[in-house]
Amino acid sequence: MSSSITAGELALRLNLPLRGDSTRQIESAATLEDAGPLDVAFMGSPKLFDAGRQSKAGCLIALPDYLAASGQTVIDSPQPRAHFGQALSILYPGPALEPGIHSSAVIGHGAQIHPTAIIGPHVTVGAGACVGTNTILHPNVTVYHGVTIGERCIIHSGAVIGADGFGFEMVQGRYQKVPQVGTVRIGDDVEIGANTCIDRATLGVTVIGDGTKLDNMVHIAHNCRIGRHVVIAAQTGLAGGVEIGDYAIVGGQVGVGDKARIESKAVIGSGAGILTSKIVRAGEPVWGTPARPLRQYLAQLATLSRLSKRR
Repeated sequence: MSSSITAGELALRLNLPLRGDSTRQIESAATLEDAGPLDVAFMGSPKLFDAGRQSKAGCLIALPDYLAASGQTVIDSPQPRAHFGQALSILYPGPALEPGIHSSAVIGHGAQIHPTAIIGPHVTVGAGACVGTNTILHPNVTVYHGVTIGERCIIHSGAVIGADGFGFEMVQGRYQKVPQVGTVRIGDDVEIGANTCIDRATLGVTVIGDGTKLDNMVHIAHNCRIGRHVVIAAQTGLAGGVEIGDYAIVGGQVGVGDKARIESKAVIGSGAGILTSKIVRAGEPVWGTPARPLRQYLAQLATLSRLSKRR
């Protein structure tokens, strides 16, 4: 359920300047096309300025150089999408969550749960695990033994942290399991999507750095080391020993081979395939399988298209 606020109050909460009617009432948020007089909407690009002038939104969050139509109320923002996200948090505060452990949760011997943490229904926290300050474990999360989760993390339903890595060796015609005796360490301010799996290390630690965001159904294999403020979209899978530097962006359905290294601030397009031990440099996005610089990938597609037309 949304809460009501005036445009002036919203601008004040966002610490941004306002143009227009500060008393205009805002009750909800909507897209630029669908917004009505009681809605706030945003424009993140000058390409949308014409659509913005046609919008019926009661309040727009827009770049400062937006020339508003007559009668429009505008909150000027250098980052409209980011401030629109903050506006959503103000208008839709969500249900209040009380710190504590739900009666149906199972907490292993010696696990350390900070008193401010929120442990939801049917969560399992293994022996010796540690859950930090103001961290939320939503229903049906499983945290295996010895895993450490930092402060202010959000882990969504069905996520599994600390299951065995995929380690087997062929011995006399049969696969023999390699015991996975390492652990997982999750930093602060990390968000982990529903049904995502992060495997424990064979030896040592699988690491997820501070501020990193993992989408739904992401798989992080044993001994991966993910840096700070990395974003990984849904259905991406990392094989064992992959390293990803700070601020890298990985699109959806990307496959990354064993011991590949992705440099800080590198960008990998959706559906790309990163070969085993490959190094992905920062500078230009990579795309395709095997992944290569975007310009090269597009040039190859154009060549294939011309060849097919000659047939």
